[in-house]
Amino acid sequence: MTALTLPHVTAAIAAIYTFGFGIIAVLALIPARRKDAFEFGTTLATATALIATLTVLFWLGETALLVAMPAIVARISYEAAIVRVPSKRFSLFLSLAAGAMTIATMLYELGTLTVLGLFFIALARQIIGRRTAIASTLIFPILPAILLASGTVSPAFGAVLLATYLMVEIFDSFALFFGAMWGRTKAFPTLSPNKTVEGLLGGGFALLTLSLITAAILGLPLLPTALTALIVGAMAVVGDLAASRHKRIAGVKDYPQVLPRQGGLLDSLDSWIAAGAGLTALHTVAQLW
Repeated sequence: MTALTLPHVTAAIAAIYTFGFGIIAVLALIPARRKDAFEFGTTLATATALIATLTVLFWLGETALLVAMPAIVARISYEAAIVRVPSKRFSLFLSLAAGAMTIATMLYELGTLTVLGLFFIALARQIIGRRTAIASTLIFPILPAILLASGTVSPAFGAVLLATYLMVEIFDSFALFFGAMWGRTKAFPTLSPNKTVEGLLGGGFALLTLSLITAAILGLPLLPTALTALIVGAMAVVGDLAASRHKRIAGVKDYPQVLPRQGGLLDSLDSWIAAGAGLTALHTVAQLW
């Protein structure tokens, strides 16, 4: 997917969201599914506003991203910290520190490797048994969010990360649709009781199919596209579960609300953070070789 350009991704966003609203319109014609159509439509409208905002930021370029992404990371860090610690003073401090580190990482390529190193150090602390709430929030979402932000300013990779957000939304939307329509088997009863095996399989199939159709239309290589779609789908689930784990431990339903019907910013971006950070890490390691 390295041949992707921002115009490609923007066109795909417009086409796929138009297609999504078309499906909802057809669903609304079925009396038994009208209520579901309304719910899907309201959720998709909020998601459309968010992806439109991100698209504008990517079009505005590096300066806009250098302002917006640290602010996003700071807010996400605050939400995670206030749920897990919780101390408003410490959460604000961690938020400001994460925002400052994001700026440094976006400006200096060495910062990306530093963030990767810190991630594995925090992960090692968890594995050897020194489990702390702070280490957990560093592992997800703080360090992955910083890693994602560092990739957004890369001229050769930024479009891929915007496409990643679109792919996450396709996966989540169709997983919700298939789960609501035919879901029976709980996939993660404790961490995410609303997710079903049928929904996840449907979301994965839809993501893979639409990704390959889009790649064929744009003349992009099909095998890398398929592999990317599979990675994004898997990481999207990991990000959602990691965010849910924090809430389950803290005994809260949502992170501090920012967006209507979406909860906190982390509730909306958790899957993109995981998927985008994973692709950025792979891209960074590939460049070293």
